[in-house]
Amino acid sequence: MRGIVWDGKEAKVESGLTLRDLRAGEVRVRIEAAGLCHSDVSVLNGTIAFPPPVVLGHEGAGEVIAVAPDVTNVAVGDHVVLSTLGNCGQCGQCDRGKPTFCRQSLGKLNRPFALGDQKVFQFANLGVFCEETVVKATQAIRIPSHLPLASASLIGCGVLTGVGAV
Repeated sequence: MRGIVWDGKEAKVESGLTLRDLRAGEVRVRIEAAGLCHSDVSVLNGTIAFPPPVVLGHEGAGEVIAVAPDVTNVAVGDHVVLSTLGNCGQCGQCDRGKPTFCRQSLGKLNRPFALGDQKVFQFANLGVFCEETVVKATQAIRIPSHLPLASASLIGCGVLTGVGAV
């Protein structure tokens, strides 16, 4: 699989990227559209320190191509927009409607990708500058199939950042 990997010095397209198998509560998404956010640029210029190697990109939308057996919120074939918030959906904060305070997700880094024997991080719990990614099911929000995925991909960061600023 191809993806854009930042190795700490440069970002380049790698064609030997692989994904690990799904774990409980996860889905695999074929990325159909991704937006470039200034946060991605900030990793490249060192403003945001993020451990390499990492698949960049955190504004994405696509089609669910696999789900773990316990996943019920989305199904294979669903169109989804992806959220950077990898909350658990079960703790007190999530139950109170405050998933941004979820202790299960704060500061946790995920490495579902590999390049040869080296594990590769996903930026902002998504890593969408690739052909496919693995995310928590709570990060995959089903959208109507008639919505353009290129437009939907901007919802996860750009649109929500604007809404949060108002």
